[in-house]
Amino acid sequence: MKRAISFVVLLIAASIKISAQEVVQNNVKPVENALSQVTKLQPVSFNYDKTWAEKLKLSARPQYGFVGADAKTAVPEIVSVQAKDYPAGKNAFKSATITKVDYENLVPLLVASIKEQQQQIEELKRELKALKSQSAK
Repeated sequence: MKRAISFVVLLIAASIKISAQEVVQNNVKPVENALSQVTKLQPVSFNYDKTWAEKLKLSARPQYGFVGADAKTAVPEIVSVQAKDYPAGKNAFKSATITKVDYENLVPLLVASIKEQQQQIEELKRELKALKSQSAK
């Protein structure tokens, strides 16, 4: 009997189709002028202030990234300001703001900028080849 129930459960499980609905993306456009945006970003290394790192539970280790205000000027779409609560006495909390860069959303800009650079490299190669062939004559 136990084997028959297991077989029925297996048949039911196999016959259930799990369907996933794709989320539609609207207003899809290629990223343009990514290189000019990315070159405005200034990578830095930094440490969070030790006191704030402890209060906000941030890593005190050296970090790599961007100064939030500078990144917001260069590419505002990848920067957000978040409020983070920290204890300020017994049953009391205060809030501090942290400017965060969304590195995941930066990746498509980096890819687009690499592609733009590759087009420039290919153009330069063609020009160099043309110049070499002219000088060889």
